[in-house]
Amino acid sequence: MALTEDIVTVEAQAIKSVCDEAAAMLQRIHSALEHNADLAIEWTADPKPDYIAEDPDGNLSSLNFSRAEVSNAIYSLSLIRSLLTNQDMDGTQGDHLGNINKLASPNQWRVRVGN
Repeated sequence: MALTEDIVTVEAQAIKSVCDEAAAMLQRIHSALEHNADLAIEWTADPKPDYIAEDPDGNLSSLNFSRAEVSNAIYSLSLIRSLLTNQDMDGTQGDHLGNINKLASPNQWRVRVGN
């Protein structure tokens, strides 16, 4: 395909759209993390706090993930915020996509590497 001004314009608009979504995502991440911090839920406390209900499989009641998985997702979201706001990222290697996918709804919103 030959590059033309129209193709460049369409591509620039597509990149702008993704940037708009990323900026909105950062705002949502920040808001969620601040709200979670204000509530001070002790997701990984041992023993489990009485205010956290779990089913026999160790998942949060009526959910299909555990409180430890919520804690892991919070950390991964915190790292995304750090990356986008020029914070220190040393020593942050890990399966953060896996942490997010454990809580994300399947199908439409599930992220896969390479897609």
